Amino acid sequence: MATLERIRSKGGVLVAVMIGFALLAFILTDLLSSGTSIFQRSQMEIAEIDGESVSIQEFQARVSEMEEYTRLNSGESSLGEEMVNRLREQAWNQMVNEIILGEKYEELGIEVTSAELVEMVTGSEVHPMIRQLFSNPQTGAFDKQQVVNFLRSKQYDPTANFYWTFVEDQLINERLFSKYSSLFGKGFYVTNQWIENEANARSNKVDFNFLVKRITSIDDDEVSVSESEIKAYYNENIDEFRQEASRDIEYLTFDVEPTKEDRENTRERLLEMKDDFSSPDIDVAQFVRINSDVPFNPRYMKPEALDPEIRDFVTTASEGDVYGPYFEDETFKLTRLVDVAQVPDSVRARHILLRNNPQNPDEADQLADSLINLLNNGADFEELARQYSEDQGSAINGGDLGWFRQGQMVKPFNDACFFGEEGDIVKVESQFGIHIIHIMDKGIPSTKYQLATLGREVTYSSKTYQDVYSEATRFAALNNTQEKFNKAIEEQNLTKKYGRNLQKNDRNVGNLESPRQMVKWAFEAEKGDMSPIFEFGDQFVIAVLTNITEEGDMPLSEVRNRIERQLINEKKKEKLIEQLKEQKESGKSLEEIAEAVDGEIQSASDITFNSFQVTGAGVEPALVSLAVYSPVNQVSEPAAGNNGVYLVQVTNKEEVEVDKEQVKRQLVNSLNQRVSYQLLQTIRDNAEIVDNRSNFY
Repeated sequence: MATLERIRSKGGVLVAVMIGFALLAFILTDLLSSGTSIFQRSQMEIAEIDGESVSIQEFQARVSEMEEYTRLNSGESSLGEEMVNRLREQAWNQMVNEIILGEKYEELGIEVTSAELVEMVTGSEVHPMIRQLFSNPQTGAFDKQQVVNFLRSKQYDPTANFYWTFVEDQLINERLFSKYSSLFGKGFYVTNQWIENEANARSNKVDFNFLVKRITSIDDDEVSVSESEIKAYYNENIDEFRQEASRDIEYLTFDVEPTKEDRENTRERLLEMKDDFSSPDIDVAQFVRINSDVPFNPRYMKPEALDPEIRDFVTTASEGDVYGPYFEDETFKLTRLVDVAQVPDSVRARHILLRNNPQNPDEADQLADSLINLLNNGADFEELARQYSEDQGSAINGGDLGWFRQGQMVKPFNDACFFGEEGDIVKVESQFGIHIIHIMDKGIPSTKYQLATLGREVTYSSKTYQDVYSEATRFAALNNTQEKFNKAIEEQNLTKKYGRNLQKNDRNVGNLESPRQMVKWAFEAEKGDMSPIFEFGDQFVIAVLTNITEEGDMPLSEVRNRIERQLINEKKKEKLIEQLKEQKESGKSLEEIAEAVDGEIQSASDITFNSFQVTGAGVEPALVSLAVYSPVNQVSEPAAGNNGVYLVQVTNKEEVEVDKEQVKRQLVNSLNQRVSYQLLQTIRDNAEIVDNRSNFY
């Protein structure tokens, strides 16, 4: 106790200092460690959406889910690069929508209950997605029992459970947005006055003459626009001049293509295999599969289906003869006549499919033998097919597959049908199981030829590849500035290519193969920088960054000419309006005004308020409106359109009967479509979204 008291009394300051240091060390350690985590989070952050951080792990997990769902739907074990990119974009849009809309759903208390979900899945109004997934393949009708069975079994099947969870999420998100947009849309309505005005506008159909004075009739130097007017327009309409970050590049490609030497070497390698290919002792199909760039086609072909060069060969050759080498489709080829047979164009057959049981491999085979025995003793094929066949698509028709052409069925099935005798009942095995086939009818046989083609595609050699790479390397070393780059292209008469307005997430530049790496470089480089040598497919590429556009408001200097042109055109229209107004107020007829202003009168007929364009004027809503609302036989006031200023004289006006209820329905539908179309985009435009995808992909 005494020691403790002494420490307290005499070591108070020391203890306080020590505690202070300890706290400071703790805070600094935590800050530094959290600082590291902050930096790591920043490095791993793929997006920040309305203040919510999204990590690359979260995003990739969503992409992986979409990939897995797509593989399950398509039956493909792998997805191509284009599909993966499409799924990433889909995942991005879905993620952004969920975050920005989730806040609004929560504020308004919008949710989807379990009861609603059940109704969408098995209720009276089943969702179209569920209806499509669980429709009877034979009748096309929705099968509610399939849904029930699936829901019961998914708890025992992880794949089915994943699939259903994914589908369920889509249903919920769609219903949430449907509720939100419906609620939002109820704030808009079509007024009676709107309906009345629209109906009145549609109730007139007019014929009229019109005079147009085009903007080009006034020289630019007849009007002037001040710098202050340009600045004022820029400041008042700054939203028109928003821009995304983009880059412009110029690039040169060095194509790796086979040389004459490569072609000759390919031909020589093919000739070296000719003796083996001609040997009667080889399995021709297997030889082609191992050695050829052209797949073996087991089909028997009519002479007229062959190229003339091969047709002349097969009609005079003997089985085993080889033709070539010949050059076709950038490939040197040898073609061997494998077989000549009398084969029909089509066959009609029916079958009973028995799938193999892995636990009892002989079960299907034994059942097939029993069924064939029954058939040979007069049993009804149709009844047995309906009872035993596991091909439900044909079983309902007694196993009848109808007429089919050669090559439509898998090879064992195809060969049994086309080379068997009409009326035969045969047993064959394919990857689908064991088939009991009844050959019902055969077309008229004709002479057909089975060919095997040994092909070697002409490709560039490693020497050619190295030569082109050396050429690209030499060019890059000697022309390492933008000025030298352009000068060398001009002197060597090379073709420069352009990549303009590249966005940071772009994956395409011209016809280059997968040039994503170059796009990422463009957003990391400085203006005028030369790129490293990129390799895209069979091309080496050297690029120079020629322009950088940052995200935000376009500077006035870049849009000044555009604004000036617009203001000049507006002032020209004002001047033309004054000219025509002065002529009109003098009491002149349309013809006299036309003569006075050196204009031409044109005519239009059967114009209504809904008319899209006017012959001789183009798309001019102002002209249509002016004509529809002008009195008959009076010269109208001048009105400015897109391309000029118009005067109108209506020569005939007819009343058109208009159904106001139909007008109302159309206006309501149009309004609802606009709400549905524009709502989400408007919300996204107003959201704060930081997109860092280009850092990762």
